[in-house]
Amino acid sequence: MPNDTIEIKLRRVFSQVLGLSEETVDDATAPDNTAQWDSLAHLRLVMAVEEEFGITIPAEQIMDMISFKIARLMVEEQAAS
Repeated sequence: MPNDTIEIKLRRVFSQVLGLSEETVDDATAPDNTAQWDSLAHLRLVMAVEEEFGITIPAEQIMDMISFKIARLMVEEQAAS
């Protein structure tokens, strides 16, 4: 899957889970600057990303997904393997 397609789909997932407009989701979107991104939303994000892309984020990496950018890199890495 092309990286630009991953980014578009991932932006949509973040938008839906966090209740943000897609235009406001960017690499800097993170729990520190997004009030809606609490611990429950984090788990919902992980599950939604896994479902959307048909991947499994390893348990040891779940807490490392601390920004949209990192989530994108994780998905791109799994898509490449």
